[in-house]
Amino acid sequence: MLAWLLAVPTAWAQERILADDIEVRVLPDGRLDVTERIAIRAEGRIFRHGIVRDIPVRYRDPAGTRIVVDLDVYEVLRDGRPAPWTAERSGNRMRVRVGDARRLPTPSTPVYTLRYRTARQLGFFDDHDAVYLPALAPARDVAIERGSITIVLPDAVPLETLDADGATGTADAPGRDFHVALSAAGTARWTLARPLPPEAGWTVSLAFPKGLIAPPSRQQRLAWWLHDHRGPLIALAGLATLLVLFVLQRRHRRSPAAEATTLRDVPPPGVSPGGLRYLLRMRYDARCLSSDLLAAAVDEHVHLLRERASAGMHWRVRRSRTGAHRLPTLEQRALLTALLAGPQDAIVLEPAQADAIGATWRAHELALRRRFQPALFSARGGHLLAALAIALVTGAAALWLSADAGTWVPTLAIVAAMGLVLIAFAVRARAPTAEGRRLLAHAQGLRRYLTGAGGPGASDAQAAPPLHDVHHYAFLLPYAVALDVEAAWTRRFAAAAGPAAASASVAGLPWYRGVAVTDLDRFCRSVGQGLARRIAAARTPSARRAKHRRHGAEGDAPR
Repeated sequence: MLAWLLAVPTAWAQERILADDIEVRVLPDGRLDVTERIAIRAEGRIFRHGIVRDIPVRYRDPAGTRIVVDLDVYEVLRDGRPAPWTAERSGNRMRVRVGDARRLPTPSTPVYTLRYRTARQLGFFDDHDAVYLPALAPARDVAIERGSITIVLPDAVPLETLDADGATGTADAPGRDFHVALSAAGTARWTLARPLPPEAGWTVSLAFPKGLIAPPSRQQRLAWWLHDHRGPLIALAGLATLLVLFVLQRRHRRSPAAEATTLRDVPPPGVSPGGLRYLLRMRYDARCLSSDLLAAAVDEHVHLLRERASAGMHWRVRRSRTGAHRLPTLEQRALLTALLAGPQDAIVLEPAQADAIGATWRAHELALRRRFQPALFSARGGHLLAALAIALVTGAAALWLSADAGTWVPTLAIVAAMGLVLIAFAVRARAPTAEGRRLLAHAQGLRRYLTGAGGPGASDAQAAPPLHDVHHYAFLLPYAVALDVEAAWTRRFAAAAGPAAASASVAGLPWYRGVAVTDLDRFCRSVGQGLARRIAAARTPSARRAKHRRHGAEGDAPR
């Protein structure tokens, strides 16, 4: 593409390109050696300091193949003498600026000569090879009065084996305003039949017999492909490295300790169900709160009431005895003190109580964080910084190279994926201390007991102890909720006591009131996922109200 330095509207008009003649020699190694002579009429309005030549280096040929050109400018002259020039990538073009701060004499008719070599502009097909040359692109500032393009092959070929074509105009209004002449010496010459308007371009192509130029080898094509896609490849390498680090980190976090092979039928002393879940996940969620609230109910500090209301089922938490300080752990005391503040004796877990429930959430989470971090687990800052450094270095390099090669769209998608991995890394970049690993091993042993599994490495003597009674079931139920195994724990109890007897004994628990328990599975879902969902939803009245109505009674009301 030709773009000329513009100082005033092109309607002022004496200035023009008198001639633009391009000679292209096809070298035996497949490169093109180009000499271009541009004669202009300069009057200080459009051509003030020199010219700008935009040479396409990325485009698609008529078959839709993406062409990426390697271009090397090696000489620039003005009136036969070396002229100052610079070259830089600008989108899909190489922009060559010729001139400096000095103004051109006016009026004057300087002639500029540009010499450059290109590679990868030949097409190799089954029955012929071809040169496709988008020589002059539209959207220049002035018209070209005369112009010619000459392509010279390395050897003479029969005229009937040459096929010259071309087009002028625009994509919407193509034309053929040129004459073409072929020579048995292996030469094709296109000459403009009339001046080329600023909005018109000029493209030529020449097909010739195979065998004149050796096609690139498979290794060369692979090298070109790697060079063209070095930006996305670097981004993929960075993403793969982050994923490996992320997987290794998760494996390190979740690798079971030796003590995990020992079944545990009691929870770790001094650790609440919510605390055990907080340590296991190394982050806070609704089940941390719901399991500790359920533990407070089992401990007879509160009663949980499932009640029918006009909008469905809801939960009511009622204080059953004073003195939250009697609860065994700091986090449970913080929970109950915030939820039933002051003289308040009951609260309904609904969006109308979002302020109180939100305050309870924050107080409980803060108490857990102060107790467990960094005593039992801490962020692995070194790993996170390493991941961030990998993402920044590879992402920046990939985007810079992709902008130069025109592959920034896939690179941007990969860099966005790197950002998502970094976010996951930041969330998961935590590791337990030695004491934390001991408690995690205890939690794994308790989980296997609750599910009735012997676990890897467990001997017959380590088989899960028999389930005793409803009080034993209720005592461990909050821990089962915290460990996401309340369904398995409930099935064990029902199998040991019998479904009818198990339902009847659960219905007699003093801390659970409201809808009668006739289905143990529904009761399990209610105190497990149902209570946690209600707490999470009740924190924000507007955003979650629709969700409450969809769930109604959350589909898990005991019957």
